[in-house]
Amino acid sequence: MIGRKKTSFFREVKLKVLSKINNWQHKMFSSGGKEILIKVVAQAVPAYAMSVFKLPKGLFKEIQSEIAKFWWGSKKDKRGIHWARWDKLSCAKSRGGLGFRDFISFNQAMVAKQRWRLIQFPNSLVSKVLRARYFRSCSFLNAKSGSNPSFIWRSILWGRQVIKKGARWRIGNGSNILVYKDNWIPRPDTFKPISPPSLPIDTTVGELMDDENN
Repeated sequence: MIGRKKTSFFREVKLKVLSKINNWQHKMFSSGGKEILIKVVAQAVPAYAMSVFKLPKGLFKEIQSEIAKFWWGSKKDKRGIHWARWDKLSCAKSRGGLGFRDFISFNQAMVAKQRWRLIQFPNSLVSKVLRARYFRSCSFLNAKSGSNPSFIWRSILWGRQVIKKGARWRIGNGSNILVYKDNWIPRPDTFKPISPPSLPIDTTVGELMDDENN
């Protein structure tokens, strides 16, 4: 069980990354070689854990710090100059960075990808278990944390933030879609009406439809 000591629980993930980096410290690599090792090996080690759990920020900072030291040539007896911040290195190459992963953003995206499956496959076993425990009377997108939520459920809700930013309803009969509260309009980026409400706040899209004239 994962309790309050999340950092110690995921300590093994950090140790695996540091072990890889320590093995590279005594070898000579070109910048291209270092880039490949970081992207393909070091940043891939915690990928499985990141697809399920929200890992602690402190853990990511420690891993990013060690990767940055390796990139800039820092060793136990030598400290390399860090010419750029990590948030700059994690930008896409088209934006002047090196395309290294921002661990927190990648973690949230990976968790959100798994949570999207709860929406796509509502009859799966895990969906049924979570529904029975956390959102019996509402949809997954409107579910609350509830009392004494598990660490996995808190991670799910964190990943859901990404889904809610970009997901919108596909209109059918519109009976379950609220005009002012749900995302259903293709534009603007809010996916909702931007004009002040002129109808009751609980008006559904279905009420705006004319069945006779489509």
